Amino acid sequence: MTLFSRLLYSGIAGALLLASILLMAVAISRSFTGFWTGEGALDTMLDGIGLVIIAVAVADVGKFLFEEEVIADRELRRPAEARGSLTKFMTIIIVALSLESLVLITKAARDKPADILFPALLMLVAVAALVGLGLFQKLSHRVTAAIPDDAGADEDEPEKAAKAKPRRPPRRTASAET
Repeated sequence: MTLFSRLLYSGIAGALLLASILLMAVAISRSFTGFWTGEGALDTMLDGIGLVIIAVAVADVGKFLFEEEVIADRELRRPAEARGSLTKFMTIIIVALSLESLVLITKAARDKPADILFPALLMLVAVAALVGLGLFQKLSHRVTAAIPDDAGADEDEPEKAAKAKPRRPPRRTASAET
């Protein structure tokens, strides 16, 4: 990975982390203001929780980008690596969707129970994403199991390919057959 790419992804991750911190500050400020003034304290606290959930998701995405693109210093050459990265990213999204829908369900149930349809649909989207991720895991596991570990090796990694030992089936002996 080039120095430019590392700097670019570091900047993006830093910007996401800064945005996350600012969201947390806004959430805390609004929650305390609503709590101390008594004006819609529960609503402002629920809004604050929603902002914190979004802030955590944004921070996780920034952390994910930094770990995958800057620290790991690798391109996703193997299907198992791509599968793991996609799983991490989708898990962040699914958790954020689930938590946000719970906050919205709580708010809707308290204020206007008739408005619970949107939060319930959001929860269904989170469940559908989880089912889709599970299906992706199941289908891609077969593919990654069929591909040997050194299949992604190229000219830059001859020593890794040389160290990889081919798998051999166990030998049958006369005592094992009887």
